[in-house]
Amino acid sequence: MKHVILIAILAFLSSVVFAEGEGIVKLKSKYSVNETIDRVESVAKAKGFRIWVREDFKKMGEKINLTIKPNQLLIFGKGRGGPKLISVSPTTSLDLPLRVIAYEDENGQVWAAYTTPDYWKMRHNIKGKDKVIGNINNILKSITSEALK
Repeated sequence: MKHVILIAILAFLSSVVFAEGEGIVKLKSKYSVNETIDRVESVAKAKGFRIWVREDFKKMGEKINLTIKPNQLLIFGKGRGGPKLISVSPTTSLDLPLRVIAYEDENGQVWAAYTTPDYWKMRHNIKGKDKVIGNINNILKSITSEALK
Protein backbone atom coordinates (compact mmCIF):
# COMPACT_ATOMS: atom_id res chain seq x y z
CA MET A 1 0.00 0.00 0.00
CA LYS A 2 2.85 2.40 0.81
CA HIS A 3 4.27 1.82 -2.67
CA VAL A 4 0.94 2.69 -4.28
CA ILE A 5 0.74 5.94 -2.32
CA LEU A 6 4.35 6.81 -3.15
CA ILE A 7 3.77 6.13 -6.85
CA ALA A 8 0.62 8.28 -6.81
CA ILE A 9 2.50 11.15 -5.14
CA LEU A 10 5.39 10.92 -7.61
CA ALA A 11 2.99 10.80 -10.56
CA PHE A 12 1.25 13.93 -9.31
CA LEU A 13 4.50 15.80 -8.74
CA SER A 14 5.79 14.87 -12.18
CA SER A 15 2.70 16.40 -13.77
CA VAL A 16 3.12 19.78 -12.06
CA VAL A 17 5.96 22.11 -12.93
CA PHE A 18 6.45 25.43 -11.20
CA ALA A 19 8.32 28.00 -13.23
CA GLU A 20 10.34 29.20 -10.26
CA GLY A 21 10.58 32.91 -9.76
CA GLU A 22 7.88 33.57 -12.33
CA GLY A 23 4.86 32.46 -10.32
CA ILE A 24 3.62 30.21 -13.09
CA VAL A 25 2.06 26.81 -12.48
CA LYS A 26 2.28 24.45 -15.47
CA LEU A 27 0.24 21.26 -15.54
CA LYS A 28 0.63 18.48 -18.10
CA SER A 29 -2.51 17.77 -20.08
CA LYS A 30 -3.35 14.51 -21.80
CA TYR A 31 -5.78 16.40 -24.04
CA SER A 32 -5.30 18.62 -27.09
CA VAL A 33 -5.01 22.37 -26.54
CA ASN A 34 -8.59 22.88 -27.75
CA GLU A 35 -9.98 20.11 -25.54
CA THR A 36 -7.96 21.30 -22.55
CA ILE A 37 -9.46 24.78 -22.79
CA ASP A 38 -12.91 23.29 -23.51
CA ARG A 39 -12.60 21.36 -20.26
CA VAL A 40 -11.35 24.35 -18.25
CA GLU A 41 -14.19 26.44 -19.66
CA SER A 42 -16.75 23.76 -18.82
CA VAL A 43 -15.54 23.42 -15.22
CA ALA A 44 -15.37 27.20 -14.75
CA LYS A 45 -18.94 27.62 -16.06
CA ALA A 46 -20.17 24.78 -13.84
CA LYS A 47 -18.68 26.63 -10.85
CA GLY A 48 -20.56 29.79 -11.79
CA PHE A 49 -17.80 31.72 -13.52
CA ARG A 50 -18.46 34.06 -16.42
CA ILE A 51 -16.32 33.49 -19.51
CA TRP A 52 -14.95 36.83 -20.63
CA VAL A 53 -12.62 35.86 -23.48
CA ARG A 54 -11.41 32.78 -25.27
CA GLU A 55 -8.61 33.52 -27.71
CA ASP A 56 -6.94 31.14 -30.14
CA PHE A 57 -3.45 32.50 -30.83
CA LYS A 58 -2.73 29.90 -33.51
CA LYS A 59 -5.67 31.20 -35.55
CA MET A 60 -4.63 34.76 -34.81
CA GLY A 61 -1.15 34.01 -36.17
CA GLU A 62 -2.58 32.42 -39.32
CA LYS A 63 -4.33 35.72 -40.11
CA ILE A 64 -0.96 37.43 -40.39
CA ASN A 65 0.91 34.48 -41.96
CA LEU A 66 2.67 33.59 -38.72
CA THR A 67 3.00 30.02 -37.50
CA ILE A 68 2.18 29.58 -33.83
CA LYS A 69 1.86 26.20 -32.16
CA PRO A 70 -1.59 25.55 -30.68
CA ASN A 71 -2.10 28.07 -27.90
CA GLN A 72 -5.38 29.25 -26.37
CA LEU A 73 -6.22 31.64 -23.56
CA LEU A 74 -9.34 31.60 -21.39
CA ILE A 75 -10.24 34.63 -19.26
CA PHE A 76 -12.99 34.15 -16.69
CA GLY A 77 -14.22 35.43 -13.36
CA LYS A 78 -17.07 36.13 -10.97
CA GLY A 79 -16.15 39.66 -9.96
CA ARG A 80 -15.87 38.81 -6.26
CA GLY A 81 -12.26 38.22 -5.26
CA GLY A 82 -10.61 40.39 -7.89
CA PRO A 83 -12.21 43.66 -6.82
CA LYS A 84 -11.06 43.00 -3.23
CA LEU A 85 -7.47 42.84 -4.49
CA ILE A 86 -7.82 45.75 -6.89
CA SER A 87 -9.15 47.91 -4.04
CA VAL A 88 -5.79 47.65 -2.24
CA SER A 89 -3.57 47.52 -5.35
CA PRO A 90 -5.00 48.87 -8.62
CA THR A 91 -2.23 47.27 -10.71
CA THR A 92 -3.65 43.85 -9.80
CA SER A 93 -6.15 44.45 -12.60
CA LEU A 94 -3.27 43.67 -15.00
CA ASP A 95 -3.68 40.01 -13.92
CA LEU A 96 -7.46 39.87 -13.59
CA PRO A 97 -9.94 38.40 -14.37
CA LEU A 98 -8.53 34.89 -13.95
CA ARG A 99 -6.59 33.41 -16.87
CA VAL A 100 -5.60 29.92 -17.90
CA ILE A 101 -3.71 29.10 -21.06
CA ALA A 102 -3.24 25.80 -22.84
CA TYR A 103 -0.38 25.43 -25.25
CA GLU A 104 1.66 22.85 -27.08
CA ASP A 105 5.41 22.86 -26.50
CA GLU A 106 8.17 22.04 -29.00
CA ASN A 107 7.84 18.32 -28.18
CA GLY A 108 4.09 18.20 -28.75
CA GLN A 109 3.26 18.05 -25.02
CA VAL A 110 0.19 20.08 -24.07
CA TRP A 111 0.29 22.18 -20.91
CA ALA A 112 -2.25 24.20 -18.96
CA ALA A 113 -0.75 27.15 -17.10
CA TYR A 114 -1.69 30.06 -14.92
CA THR A 115 0.01 32.73 -12.83
CA THR A 116 -0.42 32.13 -9.12
CA PRO A 117 -2.22 34.66 -6.96
CA ASP A 118 0.70 34.28 -4.52
CA TYR A 119 2.84 35.84 -7.25
CA TRP A 120 0.30 38.65 -7.72
CA LYS A 121 0.69 39.38 -4.01
CA MET A 122 4.40 39.99 -4.48
CA ARG A 123 4.14 41.61 -7.91
CA HIS A 124 1.48 44.11 -6.84
CA ASN A 125 2.51 44.52 -3.18
CA ILE A 126 -0.88 43.30 -1.93
CA LYS A 127 -1.19 43.49 1.84
CA GLY A 128 -3.94 42.30 4.17
CA LYS A 129 -5.68 40.05 1.65
CA ASP A 130 -4.12 36.65 2.39
CA LYS A 131 -7.52 34.96 2.69
CA VAL A 132 -8.62 36.27 -0.73
CA ILE A 133 -5.29 35.24 -2.28
CA GLY A 134 -5.64 31.77 -0.73
CA ASN A 135 -9.21 31.41 -2.00
CA ILE A 136 -8.25 32.37 -5.55
CA ASN A 137 -5.27 29.97 -5.42
CA ASN A 138 -7.67 27.20 -4.41
CA ILE A 139 -10.13 28.11 -7.16
CA LEU A 140 -7.46 27.94 -9.86
CA LYS A 141 -6.12 24.63 -8.51
CA SER A 142 -9.62 23.19 -8.31
CA ILE A 143 -10.66 24.23 -11.82
CA THR A 144 -7.46 23.06 -13.51
CA SER A 145 -7.26 19.80 -11.53
CA GLU A 146 -10.84 18.91 -12.36
CA ALA A 147 -10.43 19.88 -16.01
CA LEU A 148 -7.30 17.77 -16.47
CA LYS A 149 -8.68 14.55 -14.91
